[in-house]
Amino acid sequence: MTGDNSPNDMDRVEIGPTKLAFDEWAKVGLDLPDLQQMRGFRHQRLVQCINARDYGALVVFDPLNIRYATDSTNMQLWNTHNPFRALIVCADGYMVIWDYKNSPFLSQFNPLVSEQRSGADFFYFDRGDMAHLAAKKFSQEVLDLVREHGGSNMRLAVDKIMMVGLRALETLGFGDGRRRVDRESPCHQRA
Repeated sequence: MTGDNSPNDMDRVEIGPTKLAFDEWAKVGLDLPDLQQMRGFRHQRLVQCINARDYGALVVFDPLNIRYATDSTNMQLWNTHNPFRALIVCADGYMVIWDYKNSPFLSQFNPLVSEQRSGADFFYFDRGDMAHLAAKKFSQEVLDLVREHGGSNMRLAVDKIMMVGLRALETLGFGDGRRRVDRESPCHQRA
């Protein structure tokens, strides 16, 4: 284990402080955060907010939101312009990340991530005129997950999605889920 209570499997990249910073913090008596506890808090908070708003699941494509939910990263700047990653957090807490096919190690360190898959890359630069087929397959996977882990609740919260993906979800019966947001909800507090 590392000092922040995370596995030291030497198979992931950390964005953050170096040994110099760790040594400086130790000199002044600062403790490292417990990353496993932080991940658990974030996951619990997401599930609480999904259920508080009566959604079957939360689907995110924004790399910062994926990082918040999973504590994993993969080419975040490139992914901002060419979305190839996605994450679903279902109402029961089941979490699936779609990443590059050969990259499950990027999130395997987090036991809260239930599955690693691939196939959320339905943007033109990658799929060309066949993007709709990838979006259809991805949307079917979302539907299957919501049926199994979201109580068949067809209301989704989605942060950013390619239009072809949105249309594929709508075709399967997912609605837009628009309703007034309760600003007093604990989901609007910063973590």
